[in-house]
Amino acid sequence: MSQQPPLWDKLGAQQLGTLEAQIASSLNQKQGFRLGESTVISQYVHNPNPRSPGEVQIVVNRDAGQVLAQLAEPGQAIHVDVFHEPACVQIQPLSRALARTLQGYLSFRTNQEPPSKDLKTQSYTEKIYLKTGTGAGNLAELLALPEQHSDSREKPQNHVHLLLKNLPQADIILIPCLVDTVETELARQEVEIRKVASIFHTEKKDNRSSPQYFLGLEPGQHKLWHLATTLATFLSSPEDAIEFLQAFQPGLFHRKQSFAILRNKHGNLREIIINLAEAGLIKKGWFADTLTREGKELLEFIVQHQRELESQIRKILRSVPVPRSHYQTVRNFHFKSRQKQYTYISKTTTHMKDTWLGSIAVPETLIQAAKNKLLQNRRTFRVERADIKVHEQEISKPVDICLIIDGSTSMAGPKMKAVWHLAEHLLLTTRDKVAVVVFQQRRARVVVPFTRNYTRLKLGLRSIRPQGMTPLADGLVEALQLVKSRHVRNPLLVLITDGVPTFGKWTLNPQQDALKAVKMFLEARLKLICIGVAPNREFLEELARQAQGNVYIVDNLEDRAALIEIVLREKKFYIQ
Repeated sequence: MSQQPPLWDKLGAQQLGTLEAQIASSLNQKQGFRLGESTVISQYVHNPNPRSPGEVQIVVNRDAGQVLAQLAEPGQAIHVDVFHEPACVQIQPLSRALARTLQGYLSFRTNQEPPSKDLKTQSYTEKIYLKTGTGAGNLAELLALPEQHSDSREKPQNHVHLLLKNLPQADIILIPCLVDTVETELARQEVEIRKVASIFHTEKKDNRSSPQYFLGLEPGQHKLWHLATTLATFLSSPEDAIEFLQAFQPGLFHRKQSFAILRNKHGNLREIIINLAEAGLIKKGWFADTLTREGKELLEFIVQHQRELESQIRKILRSVPVPRSHYQTVRNFHFKSRQKQYTYISKTTTHMKDTWLGSIAVPETLIQAAKNKLLQNRRTFRVERADIKVHEQEISKPVDICLIIDGSTSMAGPKMKAVWHLAEHLLLTTRDKVAVVVFQQRRARVVVPFTRNYTRLKLGLRSIRPQGMTPLADGLVEALQLVKSRHVRNPLLVLITDGVPTFGKWTLNPQQDALKAVKMFLEARLKLICIGVAPNREFLEELARQAQGNVYIVDNLEDRAALIEIVLREKKFYIQ
């Protein structure tokens, strides 16, 4: 391939000046600049948006020089990324091509203006940092490497990274010259350019709010935290993650029994075992799979940070994910709530107004006073009226929710875990009490009475072992008796089942017994909603009709987001 002419020969003086002014203006305005189709230029850290192909996010509160080169002051470096298809771009020929461009540019500069002692190739090569999939370093270091040097840690990348440190304002036009050289070299190496569709300016949250910061983790432990959080989230809790990993300990007795319990709780484990093996955490063996050294480190890490992981899981449980499937509903009647209203002190705070509003938020007040001491240059720390924050008061209509859960064999695994997630989400995101009644084998039992205690709810849920038949009538009667025996505020009963009853309570006809039991809900004026799947729709509609309740048919009971949306929707209708 013949050598391409430099950019200053391709463009005329007017075009060159216009391009230089555009880049300089964007940098001065603290904005990113898209050069051509493939290149992004800014003074900040920028990365492709994984959720939107073709979009590059510019993080305006992360200075590139400070983050990537540990420079003391902001604004001392310009970050340039030239995006291409995933490839290992050879860094040595690229660095030599950039050096030739730099020499030609400096010769061009000396012809345009009086010579300057600063126009030395060596000083410029030390200012330019280059990184590809085959290596990294400033241009001076890369040019000093042996001719056939290659990095054994080659890894495909999707861009060529340039960081220009302390580049004078007069040399802004050097940036497009370097970019042009990079694109020419990529074409020579037969690497296709990738188009940048758009750039998006955003802010990144301070990592001091992340669990890694508060735990004081070493950089090498961040991967362990990510793995532990992922595994604990998938298995519903850190305790389950520990139980799962311990099943792979060498020499463990009753291994088959342990895996049977795990499959009953979490369903098919084959996919997660394969993923852990690919991650190097599990070693496949002739007789049994065992933990590798990295797997043992992960187990020890989860045991050591169990409380912190539990806090992180609760944070995840509070979020409301978007349902992955659709659901259909049949509404038969709409009971109104009993109109009980409760005034309570909210966690939200506001500045104290002219009139007294109630409870002072002491921690928030002290924090505000500390801020004002710095902002207003107060000599001593003191609390003034302007610093005082008070708790707001809110009025709510509590709805206590009783989940009536099918605990038969068909509910084992992801379906039951989705129900657990629903119960924990309701308790963590509302001020309502939650109860759980499970029906399985030949009887029903209360596994969690109405409670606001998260630990009690979690222990009760994990005591459920799906097995046996479906005694739905007994489950309905048990839930009714639980509501009548407690002081329950606006009870909402939620039946979740993937089948029809298979064991009766009074007769040998399980379905007729269930229809008889559900009529008691209508007599007690209790609101019932039924959540099930399409094959059992006809029976569920008849069951809801007898109780004048509502039916929701979902594509899959494993969709925890759909379950959450349904219950919150019914709760909203109930108290309107």
